[in-house]
Amino acid sequence: MNRLRVFCIGLTCSMFLLLAGSRPPEVMIAQISDTHLGEKHSPHAVETLRKAVEMINARHPDAVIVSGDIGESLKERELAKSILKGLAAPVYFVPGNHDFRDTNGLAVYRRLFGPDYYRFQVKNVEVLALDSQLLGNYARFDSMATEPLAPGLEAESQKMMNWLAEQPKPARGDVVIAVQHISLFRDQGFPDAKPYWVVNAPYGQREAELLRGLGVKHLLAGHWHTGRVFNEDGITVHIAPATSWLPFGGHLGFAMHTITANGDVGTEFVPLEAKSGTN
Repeated sequence: MNRLRVFCIGLTCSMFLLLAGSRPPEVMIAQISDTHLGEKHSPHAVETLRKAVEMINARHPDAVIVSGDIGESLKERELAKSILKGLAAPVYFVPGNHDFRDTNGLAVYRRLFGPDYYRFQVKNVEVLALDSQLLGNYARFDSMATEPLAPGLEAESQKMMNWLAEQPKPARGDVVIAVQHISLFRDQGFPDAKPYWVVNAPYGQREAELLRGLGVKHLLAGHWHTGRVFNEDGITVHIAPATSWLPFGGHLGFAMHTITANGDVGTEFVPLEAKSGTN
């Protein structure tokens, strides 16, 4: 009887360890956004970016995403890229509205950072990296009207949307999330009603439909310079704070996202211990 009992306990423990070992581990992704090297409002942007690299390396993430507005000129974007080479984890970029505004700028961005939209995998997490510059015109901050894309970018937009529509659903056991510079939605009216702050119509509705069809429940973004997490119509948006300057107050910093095996995403906003340029 004792032998049978010991055998059963041993079998139960073995099965537990086997199941635990087969369960995908949590994935940790760091997100840096709105580094804005060369922006007049952020005279300490180089310093704060170096600090972010140092702090992120101490946390040992599985990957780092840089979600746009990298620098105000090619020279500043090259400098940012050289600083970001100090990250120990693999680094993935998406462009922001300060990184290019026309097809010539897009070509320069691609030469420096690679594709502006693509798919990559971190353990069991698949990430759809998207170019929100192809989903609206953000050239005029104060405009209250939605304006057409710059010449040539509409064709690029259609290519990206067709690519997104052709993406396969994730493999069994995998989790899929998306990242882009500009959010699909506002957070209960924040920041304000200007088209500048969110993906423009008609692109937003189409993108949201495609993302939901792929099982995307979490979208990482930047652009607002302040950390926020909110849910809109089945998609939770995680807005990373800026490392550069603070138009809405708060703290300079970066985001740490912990993604569980069942697809839950927990976000921590980590403040930087450095000087900050504010508006």
